[in-house]
Amino acid sequence: MVMNRRGLFSITVAALVTCAGCDLFAPGVHYGDDLNFAIREGSFVNPPPPPPQIALIVETTKVYPCLNYSLEGELHVADHLLRVLVTENVHAPEEICLTAIGPAQYRAVLPVTVGRYTLEFVRNGVTDLYAVTISDSAILITPLRSSFTHPSAGQFPRGS
Repeated sequence: MVMNRRGLFSITVAALVTCAGCDLFAPGVHYGDDLNFAIREGSFVNPPPPPPQIALIVETTKVYPCLNYSLEGELHVADHLLRVLVTENVHAPEEICLTAIGPAQYRAVLPVTVGRYTLEFVRNGVTDLYAVTISDSAILITPLRSSFTHPSAGQFPRGS
């Protein structure tokens, strides 16, 4: 069967209209990446203050064409609960693309001191749960329940 131009045009338009609502053409947005994270002491959030900060650094497993893609996230702190709401949205840099490939990142300073904390990552109704113990010499991360997040290490040194 030979398809005429009008039929081919109609099928193409129908396919484009169908895909327009599914974010197929949304540049810089990716859905469903697993996330790696670390909790480190140092100067990781701009502008860094003179004393070191304890910061949460969350990265996608997907690599992007610029080093400064950002992952949408939001930190909520209540007593010893650190809740990180992350979306699956990744944003391209607004101005300058740092010319190296790398993961999209979300960074936040954690208002913590020595003690034990619960760290929750929440995305699309799924919650990953970790126990975080901060001592004078180390930051220890113990997985309690995880599906889409993974610590890059179980322990990070402090004061180095």
